[in-house]
Amino acid sequence: MIKYQKGNKKFIKNQYVTGVQQLNNSVNGNPKYKFLFEGGGVATTPSDAGWVYAFSQHTFFQQWVDISYHVTKSGKAILDSISLNKEEENND
Repeated sequence: MIKYQKGNKKFIKNQYVTGVQQLNNSVNGNPKYKFLFEGGGVATTPSDAGWVYAFSQHTFFQQWVDISYHVTKSGKAILDSISLNKEEENND
């Protein structure tokens, strides 16, 4: 796992997803997910983010991913992006 930070946004490469939970949709009806990561990390997708429609609850489950996120004032980790880690994908 490689961690680095640029301003308020944090990046983690090579993180393993141990669970994905679909949360209640936003007030506008858009999907929202909670991701659980190896080592105890938790992050949710933002409300009303269009990019969340690009995947389902099973797309990243038990997969190695690269993520970027920011932390809110209340301490919640909000995903800014998530993608499959191509290096780990090729090793399987």
